[in-house]
Amino acid sequence: MGYRFYITVLFTATFQMAYGGDTVKPRFITMDSAVTLGIRHSHSIAASAAQVQQSQAMLGEVKDMVMPNVDISLGYTRLSNIPTEYLMIPGSPAEIPSTALFPVLLNSYSAVASVQENVFDGFQWKNGVISLDYAEKASEYSFESKKNDVSIRIINAYLNLFKLQKARFLIDENLEEIKAHVKEVSDFAGHGLATENDVLRTKLQQSNMELSEIDINNQIQTVNYNLGIMLGLPENTQIEIDTTTILADKTMQQLPYYMQKFINDRYDIKAAEMQEKVQEAGVKITQSNVYPKLIVAADYDYLNPNPRLVIPEAVFQPTWDIGLRLSYSLTGLYDNKHKMEESHAKLLEAQETYNQLNDDVKEEINRDYLQYQQSLQKIQVSEKSLDQANENYRIVKSRYDNHIALLTDLLDANNFLLNAQINVISAKADAQMAYYNMLKAAGELTSTSKN
Repeated sequence: MGYRFYITVLFTATFQMAYGGDTVKPRFITMDSAVTLGIRHSHSIAASAAQVQQSQAMLGEVKDMVMPNVDISLGYTRLSNIPTEYLMIPGSPAEIPSTALFPVLLNSYSAVASVQENVFDGFQWKNGVISLDYAEKASEYSFESKKNDVSIRIINAYLNLFKLQKARFLIDENLEEIKAHVKEVSDFAGHGLATENDVLRTKLQQSNMELSEIDINNQIQTVNYNLGIMLGLPENTQIEIDTTTILADKTMQQLPYYMQKFINDRYDIKAAEMQEKVQEAGVKITQSNVYPKLIVAADYDYLNPNPRLVIPEAVFQPTWDIGLRLSYSLTGLYDNKHKMEESHAKLLEAQETYNQLNDDVKEEINRDYLQYQQSLQKIQVSEKSLDQANENYRIVKSRYDNHIALLTDLLDANNFLLNAQINVISAKADAQMAYYNMLKAAGELTSTSKN
């Protein structure tokens, strides 16, 4: 109980110094909660979500183009007056003013409705919709992939903080034991049973352990702060790790299982596949430039005066027109060649990017799988080493208490025991990290609560 009280006081004091005297706010957070908070707070995920919305909007814009273009316009024009001309018509007894035949209407009003529809555009609209549909799916897959990237960063930081806190606890226990040794050796020296050199040795051991304590406290502060930033917590939050379930046993499949599964489960692979399809559609869009275009258009004119009617009158009169326009770009016969080369180059780049990503993921899976297997072996070796270190310390301590072992032997045994204890914790935490990295590599890091 005394050790725990000492550790709590030291931990609190350390964080108060780190945050300039601010009140430390402990907060217990499970790994699942940490991942949820991190995803909710992540700016990169928010930016990826905005890209998804942008892709969806762009797709909607192109789909809207299937509807004909309908325009309505209203207009008013005031014309300047012109001098009246007088015309002599054969057989007429007098000259006739021009306004008698062509009335001057100074005010012109118009209301026009126009409809235009692309009957055939070389399949450009169709392939444009296909391209943007794949681009929208690619952005969604990239969004999910970004969530996995953020999740694994949080999981690794969480496990690292756990490992450091456990190591600090062991160091604090060891430091208390060394202090007891210093007092014991000092008492022995006072009775002539130990030398001053023995006292210096134990004090040096205490100083070294205090330096280790300072180092690990600094590491804890750094990792705690960085993890708090990732989770969107106040800067003075002291994160309390869930130590009860964090080291639970995990079930790992054989390597071929993950080598087959990642193609359908890795979101970045799916995103790369969609980008390849985007470029395939892009090639077809470029090909459409060499096709003729057919447009049908119609206008309804409600004009005052209507110039199509003779004699014009200052009243609104409707007329309409409808027509077809077939166009063919002669320049497209030669300048589209380079555009096609560019489209094919983009397609090739997307294909090679997809292939390279597949190779990288295979390497990542193989590496993480071997790392996990190695971590399990390290746990066995470190636990065996811990048993040996405990037995060694017990023997040396007994011999030292009976004055048949040197102080240096006891200090060495104490160091061996501490290192073995830290190695066990590190090996177990590293195995958890390797396990989650393996899940991420295989595309199965969907929820830590399922594992």
